[in-house]
Order: sequence, then C-alpha cells, then structure tokens
Amino acid sequence: MNFSDQNLNLLIKSLAKPYGLILVVGPTGSGKTTTLHSCLGSINTPKKKIWTVEDPVEITQKGIRQVQTLEKKGLNFARAMRSFLRGDPDIIMVGEMRDTETASIGMEASLTGHLVFSTLHTNSAPETITRLLDMGMNPLNFADSLILIVAQRLIKTLCTNCREDYHPTQEEFDTLVSEYGEEQFQKLGISYDNDLTLKKPVGCELCDDTGYAGRTAIHELLQGTNGIKRMVVKQASAEELRTKAIEDGMSTLKQDGIQKVFEGNCDLKQVLAVCII
Repeated sequence: MNFSDQNLNLLIKSLAKPYGLILVVGPTGSGKTTTLHSCLGSINTPKKKIWTVEDPVEITQKGIRQVQTLEKKGLNFARAMRSFLRGDPDIIMVGEMRDTETASIGMEASLTGHLVFSTLHTNSAPETITRLLDMGMNPLNFADSLILIVAQRLIKTLCTNCREDYHPTQEEFDTLVSEYGEEQFQKLGISYDNDLTLKKPVGCELCDDTGYAGRTAIHELLQGTNGIKRMVVKQASAEELRTKAIEDGMSTLKQDGIQKVFEGNCDLKQVLAVCII
C-alpha cells in the first residue's frame, strides 16, 4: 500500500483497538476497498469474528463472512448491519456510509464494543467529519467513536525500467518546498545541494513511451486525538480541524505525495493532478 513509516505505525496502532470507528475516504477508484481488506487481512485470525456487507463483494478472504447487498429484496447496508448486531461479531465492515441510517447504525455499533470499518466519498479526512455531522450524526457520540480517518488517492508511478536521476534546479526545489509548506518541510531534513537527485519520466517499450507504469497510493491520516474529539463536539469547521490535525502530526495528501517525489516513486505533476490542498 506504500504507507509512509509514520502512517503505517499509526494505522497498525489503530487496528489494535478493540472498538471504535475507522473510515477510509476518497473518490471512486482510489483504492479504498483494497486498503480496507488489507486492514482486515492483517487482523484476521480464527479468534476474531469478522463480518462484512458490501456492494458488491469485490475481494474475498478466507475466514471472513461476507454479505452482498440486494436492494430488490430490501437487503441494504442498514438492514444488514442491524442483523449483524444480533450476531455480535468482533469486527464489522460496511461498504459505504451512504445515508444517515447506515452511518447511525455503524456509529452505534462502534460504541457498543465493535470495531467498525467503512468508506465515504469525501475529498479529505477533515471534510469527512463535517460531512457526517451534516448528515445528522450526534457530535458527542461521533467524537467517542472516532479512531482514525484515512484519506487516499492513487497516482501514476514512474516506470522503474526507464526513470532517470536528475539534479533539480533551485526553482524546482523551491516549488516543492512551497507546495509542501515551508514550516513543515524543515522536518524532512532535506536541503538543496549538488548531491540532491530526483527521478524523471523518460519512456520505453515497457511503459509505451509514457514514462509511467503502475500506480501507488498517497495518504492522509487523521487520528481521533483528544484535541480533535473536543473540536468535533464543538462542530468545528473542516479548516479548523485540518489545522489542528497538522499540529498533531498529520501529513496532508499533497505532503505525502511530495515525500514520495523525493523517494523517487513519482513526480510533482502527478501529485498535483489529484491533490487540491
């Protein structure tokens, strides 16, 4: 999944929680289902009862009971979730919180001893909180249940067969610093010198002369810290939540992407193509 070390450690720590709400958000086709099943796979043991309701079931895993919705028969996310609660599973994954009823049941489940995973179509992690509050979620209950929100995008990666090292100009480096945020960039410990090299696309037969082959994920992880929970109760704006999350150590989608530019996975053009903020 190409999580940074910081994000991976936070995700693993969150998956160890006995109950609460973990959300993976992003547009259609951003790899949310893959990330969710990767999370489930890492905690899937014979001692844990894991049930999922999806539309449709795209990935199957041994040891997990998976249900596909069937709207014609009235089997939607909300109805399946109510049935799940009577069976008392340890972990529940609901494909999408697409309406108030599903979100409410998912939140109720997360407060009554279940670890709940789900997805939403939102642009960033802070916006997810405001979206759910706008849907009518109780701010106090939501604050209690929130463990982690993972925002995700997929970007094209440089072809490993033909990508080339190059020394960026001072102007290119300044652009990367500016897009990352000058204050936060200092924490990376990267400075401009003659030894600094980045990767650039070239083109070969393996990548159809595009210079790009495959995709990788960039992430934004908002942890439900005490500070964030207090702001949720106060129904703070998405911008206020973003500022607080960055203070708590969150790297934005763009920052995670730029970090991967320096690691040679991609270039700034691809990062900016999917990141607004």
